[in-house]
Amino acid sequence: MEKTLNIGAVISETFSVIGRKFVDLVVLGLVFVGVPTLLVALFSSQMLERSLEGGTFEMNFSLGYFLANLLYALFPFMLQAAVVHTTVTSLNRGSSDTGEAIGTALRALLPLFIVSILMSIGLTIGFLLLIIPGLILLTVWAVVVPALVIDKAGIFGSFGRSADLTRGSRWQIFGLILIGYVILFIIGAVLGLLSIGIGVGGVMASGGISMPAMLTSVVVDTALAIVGAVGVSVLYVHLRELKDGTRVDHIGDVFS
Repeated sequence: MEKTLNIGAVISETFSVIGRKFVDLVVLGLVFVGVPTLLVALFSSQMLERSLEGGTFEMNFSLGYFLANLLYALFPFMLQAAVVHTTVTSLNRGSSDTGEAIGTALRALLPLFIVSILMSIGLTIGFLLLIIPGLILLTVWAVVVPALVIDKAGIFGSFGRSADLTRGSRWQIFGLILIGYVILFIIGAVLGLLSIGIGVGGVMASGGISMPAMLTSVVVDTALAIVGAVGVSVLYVHLRELKDGTRVDHIGDVFS
């Protein structure tokens, strides 16, 4: 009987890894998502204040704002690369090194930058074409970053490697993506309600964004990014075992 992807096992193992490596993942999340999120919020607040002081709502160009948004778009891919290292080494030998994980992401900086652009363009076009093509690409490209970092398949080869690994399991992956978005929505909603409950303000009288609101945005974005990155990493491990028959200890040999 042909084996199929067990999405229940993927979800369970995702939260198991988060529980075991919580501190490491929080550090990685803050480095690669928290800081860019805070920078974007700070520059947005400053631009909004200057705009209101001038009596207009125009958001003028700012080099800092542009660079912060560039980091904001790129760093989730960097986080994914670092989390792949943490997840695989954790599943392999039960321990991981945050410094090595960050190093893994930094060494892949240029190819990750190009991959992030290609994926963004492809998914944007796909979602503009009545959404369905975008969902298909999201499923086919679900493990592009792990394929780049672990399989060392190269920039374009990573897309093909992801397509190969997901082939035969795409309906399950699509279902997993839908469940994942529901889980992320619930987490985001709970964190948002907690921020309201403790009285976090949004916009100050001056028109800028309040610091509590900025920090809340950092916490929410970081938490969602961590869950998503670990989920993709665990999915990759399961697909490798399913497709290639490769055990996680052999997958982890790439980091030895």
